Amino acid sequence: MSLAELINDGLRLKGNKTRYWLANVTGVSIAALYDVTNGKRNRLTLPSMVKLAIALDLDLNELKKIDWK
Repeated sequence: MSLAELINDGLRLKGNKTRYWLANVTGVSIAALYDVTNGKRNRLTLPSMVKLAIALDLDLNELKKIDWK
């Protein structure tokens, strides 16, 4: 699973929320979220990842499943 898939699946499960909503809730820039979900970037900082997981109601253990390559 890629980071983009994790974010997109999380947004869908939250009721089709947008990346704009996620950026506002987490403080992660909208540009960073678009880059990740469009495949231009495959990493975020650990604090950003924790904020995303909390906002998307993900178990932090889900972060272990991400293919970071």
